[in-house]
Amino acid sequence: MNLVSIVILGAMSLLCLRPATSLDMSRQRFDLKRDLFRGGGSTRGGASTVAATASASMTVGQIKTLNLLSGGMAGTVASCITNPLEVIRTQLQSSSASTGELAAANGNAIAIGKRIFEAQGVKGFFKGLRPTLAGIIPARSVYFFTYEQSKRRLGNTKLLPEGSVGNALISGFSAGIASNTLTNPIWMVKTRIQLLADKSVGQRAYTGYTDVIGTIFKEEGIGGFYRGITASYWGCAEGAIQFLIYEKVKKRVLEKQNEQNELLGLPTTTQHTKLSLFCTAALAKGVAAVITYPHEVARTRLREQAREGVFRYTGMWQAIGLVAKEEGRSGLYAGMGVHLMKVIPNSAIMFLTYEVVNRWLSNIPVKEE
Repeated sequence: MNLVSIVILGAMSLLCLRPATSLDMSRQRFDLKRDLFRGGGSTRGGASTVAATASASMTVGQIKTLNLLSGGMAGTVASCITNPLEVIRTQLQSSSASTGELAAANGNAIAIGKRIFEAQGVKGFFKGLRPTLAGIIPARSVYFFTYEQSKRRLGNTKLLPEGSVGNALISGFSAGIASNTLTNPIWMVKTRIQLLADKSVGQRAYTGYTDVIGTIFKEEGIGGFYRGITASYWGCAEGAIQFLIYEKVKKRVLEKQNEQNELLGLPTTTQHTKLSLFCTAALAKGVAAVITYPHEVARTRLREQAREGVFRYTGMWQAIGLVAKEEGRSGLYAGMGVHLMKVIPNSAIMFLTYEVVNRWLSNIPVKEE
């Protein structure tokens, strides 16, 4: 079975399978759901699906590859859909939105959107999509892979068992460090081309990605591609908080689900419904994003072109301090509403897909290479 077929089957399972804990569920439906999720042997309706799952087999290498890519593939689709929101958010976070040519918009997302449309047309809302497509799969794949490896290895030490606060925090932070270190140059190029040039302070509009890369290398050197990396590392705290909340809420939801199953006379389960996974991931991302949001503004400011030949922002804390001093709280949280509209559904879709693919992979027989 090739990877394309595997992805299609995983997507079909995500769309077609129903939750296992509806209050009106009969025992027959519960047993069928158990068979689909756990590879049970029931033949009552859906036996062909179970048989098809059982007959499929993959090598260890194929399983690891799909496991690595599952988070990235979901992130790619979600990022394509929400790219216009990201472009608007990036403008709202920039210096131009407070003191430059975009200041007249007064932080209004709709006004910023109109300005982008007037300057660049519809294609302006999809600036930076190519770097996103180039970077999202390696970024998300490395992120989830590192998290899973860290979680398991720390769990094997018995000092930080899986599900513990320490395990979730360290694993989430490690995942963020690995992902950001690998892909920061891609996001640097993306931010530069998304930002509207403020000609009043000597900035110029880039003609394309080659122009962006060449200009950064010529004027700022290799280090220019790592602008904002300190803010990205600080942003790893967001990932750690997100995973901590996600694991804790998942555990609590499963406990409540099993309490409900007992009242209905149904067996307990170790599987979450897709709705609970989606909502848990959305909640975790929303809380983590609000807590750590100022680093997003700092990162955008650090990646801006020089204003009148000078880079005003030199480090994350310096950027946060300067924004707080000159613009107050509104500056530190500029664009947060648009940001949440983008990242919460993105994260929920990505986590749900990752969990469903992993669940499906657990039922695939392993064959020798």
